Amino acid sequence: MSTKKDKIKNLDHFYMSLALDLAKSKHGLTGVNPSVGCVLVKDEKIISVGSTGYNGRPHAERNAIDFATEDVKGSSMFVTLAPCC
Repeated sequence: MSTKKDKIKNLDHFYMSLALDLAKSKHGLTGVNPSVGCVLVKDEKIISVGSTGYNGRPHAERNAIDFATEDVKGSSMFVTLAPCC
């Protein structure tokens, strides 16, 4: 039987996997900066994704925040590198 804790663990894994895929999609396109992926989740719903821009700017977190479909307050951020903004 699946528990709420198992569901959260599975969702967290899914969101982080998506962030890793986003980072991989920009591999080699971010200059000297790392390729980073970011997924913003609110109430178990993805409200935005972002990845590092060309030559490293804007950062993945900034892209995800800027393109969110709703207010990011109270959301969770899944990022492949420690957030910097």
